[in-house]
Amino acid sequence: MKKISLLLGTALMVLMMSSCGPEKEVVTTPTSTQPCSDCRSTSDVFRYLGQHVASSDRQIQQARLMAANTARAELASQAEAVIERVVDNYTSEYITNADSDFKQRIQDLARTIVKQEVKGTMIICEGTMPGSTPGNTICYVCVELTGKSIMDALSEKISGDEQLRTDFEYEKFKKVLEEEMSKL
Repeated sequence: MKKISLLLGTALMVLMMSSCGPEKEVVTTPTSTQPCSDCRSTSDVFRYLGQHVASSDRQIQQARLMAANTARAELASQAEAVIERVVDNYTSEYITNADSDFKQRIQDLARTIVKQEVKGTMIICEGTMPGSTPGNTICYVCVELTGKSIMDALSEKISGDEQLRTDFEYEKFKKVLEEEMSKL
């Protein structure tokens, strides 16, 4: 009797957890059966696929915008994480006696640049496909940001700051970025 009660209790918990409401937003990395199969980050570019479900034809444009916003937000997060690792590796390897001010200023500058560059990201693939529920449409958008665009913008900003320019060596920083991008 205890085993049956435990089993029924577990089954009830699973049913309660799965019925907490419909999922509105879906963000996944594409596979060969999904749209935009070439939407994968490489050693040269950051890419991300955003998806959003429209439950009626009137919501399709809004779902496209939401998919693009989701993709850009995730792309920015991905790029910021890589840049943070690059700055950490660069400052520990090339500027061994640097104070934390240099590292912090480069990280803040890099975050600002990533946010600016993500606004102008290129959409490389977008479209719609039928959802799993009748009447639903899945809108998807893949956006791309090149590592070169980040490096160029960072170099331009650093060149305007004499103190940063003194401590910063572009080619060494670029080498560390390329190493991190190759891990994607």
